[in-house]
Amino acid sequence: MSTVFFLFFLHLSLGLLATLPFVPEKAGRSYFKFCSAAAAFMCTAALWLLYRRHGLGTLSAPGGPRYPVVLGLVAACLVACVLYNRARHFGWKRAYTPLLAAALVAGAAAIVAGADGASHWLVVAADVTSVVLLGAAASAMVLGHWYLVVLDLPITALRRLTVLLAAGIVLRSVTVGLVLAGPALLGVVQAREIVQGLWSPDGVFVWMRLLFGLAGPVCLIWFIWKTVEIRSTQSATGILYVQLFLVMAGELLAKYLRVAAGYPL
Repeated sequence: MSTVFFLFFLHLSLGLLATLPFVPEKAGRSYFKFCSAAAAFMCTAALWLLYRRHGLGTLSAPGGPRYPVVLGLVAACLVACVLYNRARHFGWKRAYTPLLAAALVAGAAAIVAGADGASHWLVVAADVTSVVLLGAAASAMVLGHWYLVVLDLPITALRRLTVLLAAGIVLRSVTVGLVLAGPALLGVVQAREIVQGLWSPDGVFVWMRLLFGLAGPVCLIWFIWKTVEIRSTQSATGILYVQLFLVMAGELLAKYLRVAAGYPL
């Protein structure tokens, strides 16, 4: 389970950082500090879980022989994230973009280095789309609260994140579809057994991952868009709470299936 939560925390922290350029400076220093602090906290948790489970290297560690590289890249991402947070606090404007870029590059490199198995690039695609979906869902929910703090914050900020959230759902669904329809038909046999009334532990989790992580968010995105269009930010934030819960549940199940059964869903 340590590897499951390592992947989850790393993807969520990178997602929060990746969505910051989509938010205008008018959101205020506190928004960027809050998101980067949350990302730093989760990156610290991911790094601690990774080291606690695998130390400086084991055969089952993410990335296999590249594990020390993964460990170093996650640590570099954490350092850059903390420095970015401090730059926001002290107003070092020239450092904003370089430090944020450094954190994202280190995190992306850790994802590529940590992806192993025969379907290497399919795993990378699953990780990247997970980062986009988690980041958009979390950032949109947090930004919804900032409309109570910054009263003249333009609605275009939340609209932009809603579009990113919709794009993240589409990209994540396409990636999962490629995994299910791929040559190995990963998870399809187990899911089919559940439909036929037979018991399959992996099949149960595959269906839960599809229903909670993809079908649920797809059903809610239209309601979020409509509430944003009428500038009802409080209603949109309430729906985004549910959306975030579904996305997080789906992504946790996806990480479990990847680690336990080898399905990069």
